Amino acid sequence: MTTLALVLNQSAASIVDEMTLHSQPQVRLNAGRNAILDYFENSWALTEMLFGGLANDEAFYRRPYHQLRHPMIFYYGHPVALYVNKLRVAGILDAPVNAEFEKLFETGVDEMRWDDLYDGRQDIWPTVEAVVGYRKQVYQLLRKLIKTHPLLDDEHMPITPKSPMWALVMAFEHERIHLETSSVLMRELPLELVHKPSQWPALNVTLPQHVLPENTMVSMTECDVVVGKPSDVTTFGWDNEYGHEVRRVQAFSASRRLICNKDYLAFVKAGGYSNPRFWSKEGWAWRGFRNSKWPSFWIPQGPAGLHQYSLHTVFEVIDLPMHWPVCVNFHEAKAYCAWKTEQEKSEQPYRLLSEAEHLALRDGQPPLANWNLSSGSECAVDAFAPNGKGFHDVFGNVWQWCEDYFHPLAGFEVHPYYDDFSLPCFDGEHQMIMGGSFISTGDMASEWARFHFRPHFFQHAGFRMALSESPKAI
Repeated sequence: MTTLALVLNQSAASIVDEMTLHSQPQVRLNAGRNAILDYFENSWALTEMLFGGLANDEAFYRRPYHQLRHPMIFYYGHPVALYVNKLRVAGILDAPVNAEFEKLFETGVDEMRWDDLYDGRQDIWPTVEAVVGYRKQVYQLLRKLIKTHPLLDDEHMPITPKSPMWALVMAFEHERIHLETSSVLMRELPLELVHKPSQWPALNVTLPQHVLPENTMVSMTECDVVVGKPSDVTTFGWDNEYGHEVRRVQAFSASRRLICNKDYLAFVKAGGYSNPRFWSKEGWAWRGFRNSKWPSFWIPQGPAGLHQYSLHTVFEVIDLPMHWPVCVNFHEAKAYCAWKTEQEKSEQPYRLLSEAEHLALRDGQPPLANWNLSSGSECAVDAFAPNGKGFHDVFGNVWQWCEDYFHPLAGFEVHPYYDDFSLPCFDGEHQMIMGGSFISTGDMASEWARFHFRPHFFQHAGFRMALSESPKAI
């Protein structure tokens, strides 16, 4: 039996049918047992669908080209092991399901630098069949637990951070984080190792005659924003989301829409990847180490210098959609801003948003956004109408790199069930990302999400530009 058949037929993937699969909204923790079960089923089905896109065994064991992460087999087992481990920490489970797997799949790789290559043993990974069997075993255990455990009775609702069942909903959201990060790793695989699952949402492809309006800068007046998720909101939140701060945002302007592939192609054609004056010292070192000459998901067509490209989505290669947002890392985003400053001879340098400025762009209305897997990839930067303040894609489509380092809020407290989720990343080495992407689901597809990555790391992430009115504004 092929790997694909094992994944789709032998595991708990009977909950994945042939219809297009999207994400449910984040579950309310006062919604009751049936809602918790539905959200769990949806989380599990999304993971099964994604990994059903690996074409063969080699796809599970091929290391990423950058050698900074484990192979995909780890990410197929890791979320399941976390369910068991966190439920044991919370006292819900009193024994391991598979102690060997729960140790092996417990911890991933968090490289410090772009050249901090992971050189761990590759002969430690079990067979796909063994991991499928483990997933099936844990799936049945969790379904029974959700359907019968007294702590999910109505009198124990809502689930709060002090409830042992916080560990269960924590594991839901952890799985959904890895749905997104695993999709990025799959996007980095050679095309012959993946294929589009039948349930995967269609791409929202831009029509060739699409005319994109000019990306003007929209002025924002000085204002205050409140940062932090209130403790009485009845959805799960990661520890770094809680706390409370009021921040004064100085007057600034921000680009009406995200920077698109057409915008970024001008930077590439202008030799932006060969000119160190546009790059930070670390960014230029990263660019040289990787010999990067264009964004990672672009695929050149024809000879060097022709500047014709295709785009590698998660499971397909398509003609480069000029009006989709460009996906780049933090270093590339900053280099573009420096180039744009020089091109326009701007008195103030173009830069990225701050976290507080991203909050200031919001209009307080429920967003219409490309997230929760409504589409199988990013889509045109003006596919959704602008919000009440004139900005497209404040949420969804791609994450937006920020100038801020990841940091705790006033009143931050580590949650004892996952004491190393946020704390190790308050190190000045992780840049904040805001707003979510097309595959952000659950907590990541919420107004409270605060996430982060190392500046060299690739995510479904892009950027919009900002300008300060004063050099001291950020």
